[in-house]
Amino acid sequence: MGTSQGVGLPKDVFPIYLTTFIDMLGYTLLIPLLPALAKQYGAHDWMVGMLLSIPAFCATIAAPIWGKFSDTAGRKSIIIIAQLFTLAGYTMLAIAPSLFWIYISRLISGTGAGSLGAAESYIADVTEQKQRDRAYALYGAVFGSAFIVGPVAAGFLQKWGLQFPFFVAAGLEVINIGVTYWLLPWRTRERPEETSVQKSLEAALNPGVRLVLLRQFLFVFAVVYLLADFALYLDHVIHESIQRMSWLLAGAGVVGGATLLIAVTPLTKRFGDRIVGQFGFVLLFVAYALIYFVQSLEWFFPVLILWSAGAAMAEPTLMALLAKRAPESERGAIMGVSDSANSVALIIAPAIGTAIVGEQPRLIGVLPAIAVAAAWMLGRHYGRSQRAL
Repeated sequence: MGTSQGVGLPKDVFPIYLTTFIDMLGYTLLIPLLPALAKQYGAHDWMVGMLLSIPAFCATIAAPIWGKFSDTAGRKSIIIIAQLFTLAGYTMLAIAPSLFWIYISRLISGTGAGSLGAAESYIADVTEQKQRDRAYALYGAVFGSAFIVGPVAAGFLQKWGLQFPFFVAAGLEVINIGVTYWLLPWRTRERPEETSVQKSLEAALNPGVRLVLLRQFLFVFAVVYLLADFALYLDHVIHESIQRMSWLLAGAGVVGGATLLIAVTPLTKRFGDRIVGQFGFVLLFVAYALIYFVQSLEWFFPVLILWSAGAAMAEPTLMALLAKRAPESERGAIMGVSDSANSVALIIAPAIGTAIVGEQPRLIGVLPAIAVAAAWMLGRHYGRSQRAL
């Protein structure tokens, strides 16, 4: 296993960063454009919402299956097959003649999106335990950067028509398949251990693994809850323009990325994953509590900084904890279950958040504050039980 001396990570980990960035860039290109494309065909508001929920629903079902197959067939094979699903979905979306085919394309793309667990398992396969905090922090930074670049690029590309960016997304996925095929090693474990569905269920129900899965669900629910209704909240409370909202989201990405790259690794080396994750939940709780008092854009900046930094601390440490506690033979299945649970959060959080913002926007922070407080309490309980052993 070769190592890049600059960041102390094996060189085999960098192709998965590249493929993840290209994959997520293709996905984030679509986010600002799907509602406009659907309404072009006369879709109602609830139908537009379904375009965002359908892929998450498909990923919920597909993620454990992709993850389980990756434990036996190998990570690379499953990642490429899932990318082919994504390519088919993007191509169909680009040439869709009606709303029905747009829905079908989202169903296919969502099935392909369920392979993230295989990519996350690959990182654990090619890194040593002491490297994983850094590896997952960089993975989070790569993932987040696509959410900054994609929407900005979509605004530029739509000058050539609403469907042109979807052709670009399909082209990016073709490049991604080539990058995965040529740069990603075919095997990451020489002798896979015997595995079964029963063993995967037993591993997922292990108290340490189950606890991290629950905390991850609460974390994703809290973050997506605000992210999905970010523009709606700012429009209701401080009446900001879409352009300034985009810059705010980009700023949140920069703060989160800087936290991931600069702070997470040294802090986890000194205090450990659990403590850093706990501190991230504290920052998130404070951010959600302060949302109620926001009066202007200037008041919102401290909230945004705390929220971005807290999320950047919690996300990679939870992923690293899950990789450490999951048995190696079941790692893909466990990561798939994690992605499936996250997809459930992606389905329910935006719907609940939209309903609350519509009635009382200043209360948008209440439910996510409860969620991160619960995640913090679960982490504290596990820490106490471990020290008592």
